[in-house]
Amino acid sequence: MNKTPSAIQLTDFWSSAFEGIILTDETGRILSLNRIARGFFSETATDDLIGSSVTDFIFSSDLEKCFINKQNMRNVSLSIGTNQLLANVRFMDDDSTLLVMKNVTQLHQLTFQLNQLKKQFRLFDTILDHIDEGICVIDNEKKVVFYNRKLGELETLEPNSVRGQYYLDVFKEADEHSDPLLNSLLTERMLTNRETFFSNQGKEYSVVIKSKPIHLGKEKIGALAIVRDLSEIKKLTSTIQNLQVTEKKPSVPQKKKQNNTRFTFKDIIFGSSHMRQTINKAIRASRSSSNILVYGETGTGKELIVQSIHNESPRKNAPFFAHNCAAIPENLLESILFGTVSGTFTGAVDRPGLFEQANGGTILLDEINSMGISLQAKLLRAIQEKKIMRLGSTKEKSVDVRVIATMNETPEEAIKNKHLREDLFYRLGVVTIHVPPLRKRKEDISLLTEHFIRKHARLLDIEVEGLTEEAKDVLLGFHYPGNVRQLEHIIEGALNLMIDESIVTTEYLPAAIKFDTPEETPFSAAEEMEPTFSDTLPAQVEKLERKLIIKALQETDYHITNAAEKLGISRQNLNYKIKKLSIPIHK
Repeated sequence: MNKTPSAIQLTDFWSSAFEGIILTDETGRILSLNRIARGFFSETATDDLIGSSVTDFIFSSDLEKCFINKQNMRNVSLSIGTNQLLANVRFMDDDSTLLVMKNVTQLHQLTFQLNQLKKQFRLFDTILDHIDEGICVIDNEKKVVFYNRKLGELETLEPNSVRGQYYLDVFKEADEHSDPLLNSLLTERMLTNRETFFSNQGKEYSVVIKSKPIHLGKEKIGALAIVRDLSEIKKLTSTIQNLQVTEKKPSVPQKKKQNNTRFTFKDIIFGSSHMRQTINKAIRASRSSSNILVYGETGTGKELIVQSIHNESPRKNAPFFAHNCAAIPENLLESILFGTVSGTFTGAVDRPGLFEQANGGTILLDEINSMGISLQAKLLRAIQEKKIMRLGSTKEKSVDVRVIATMNETPEEAIKNKHLREDLFYRLGVVTIHVPPLRKRKEDISLLTEHFIRKHARLLDIEVEGLTEEAKDVLLGFHYPGNVRQLEHIIEGALNLMIDESIVTTEYLPAAIKFDTPEETPFSAAEEMEPTFSDTLPAQVEKLERKLIIKALQETDYHITNAAEKLGISRQNLNYKIKKLSIPIHK
């Protein structure tokens, strides 16, 4: 029968052991200990340990029971100072006792940290599950590591049924080229895609998907997709994405041509030499397919000229599409211009953009100076390369489109104010056409007035012979900050006030134009007199607002952005008030 070796025979191996070893007698008095064990008692001298009871230095109720019962034990928890230990206690044949101890302090710390991390992960999971952005994370094997509640709502999927599954098992039509998340995993690039789709319940969603690879140090460990729901502007998106032409509804219905236009050069009413030069230049420019930039103040009739150019050009039988760049947010404008592709990530549908729809024809980009600079860069490439790429796609499509753009400021001002990229101007302004304001072509006022009287008299079913000489003088003397459009509104308003009369008198003209002076001088002594109650409070507030705006414009040399900053309002708000209050813009 084999006997257990004595502890004395084992002491030769102590110095090479990785565990702490203490040799005691059968009562627990320490006889010797190795280097590792001495390290556990760093604050106690070795001479003080030898001959002392091991339980005087080691706290453990289990250890005390061991010596009382003379019973071998494994994995006894001990505590020496700040050290946490696990010990095996063995009673030897020579009445000695062997304690073999393993320091598990670091393991305890790691376990504590691991538990803390688990709590943090649970907290992060809860937070990410309740934010308003969809999140999906996959690893290098394309297994779904995380999939939150919001994304489940968008895709009508239960998050728990997706987590842990292989991405391609859930989204069977996904591929590495069209799916942004897989594409980011493959190419290790950050991507941004915009998609519009309908859920299984028929609800329309418009989303922005940002995908990027995830790295731990230099090692790629997966990819992340963040899906932002833009459905708050659902009504706006659904309206603008189904519009092929955005234009103001004319007062008199005019038969729309098959190419989406209404006007030709014959419809433009003019008699002035300034306007004749503009029309002649437009007619000459219509013979080619070069891009054109038309600029002029609001209400001068820029779109009439653009439509006329198209209808006089070799492309007249091809489609014409117009879009106002200031009407919608930039992120939606991009999808309207370039279109979208179906996305397996969110189930978006294919939708051609205006460039594809206008292929072979003409596209009008109204108020191009309101388009964001970043989108202008993409537009520049589309014009230069004659190729477009739908949002969410990696494939380019060739397009043959003539681009005509309009602006309500000069190219020099637009470039200086950073409203228009200079390189885009060179591509658009192959031919530039300036439409003069109505105040610079007074000869046209009488012709336009007669036209608008005939037009609105027909609509109102009344007979109007014309205007009194005094009324003509008032109309000729006004400076028309709103140009032709404002003149038409003045005539329309006057005819609405007439009952049995057949002649338009000054009585029916707006008071503002009767006392108009071309040059505004704000805050004169007369203007700063004490307030009276001849006008209502809103009317007096409006007058004061007008004076303040004029003063700010004059002090900033009519620089809209600087004036808006001085007044503490946005540039768009200032432009709106200038039009509303009929404030002239002079330099």
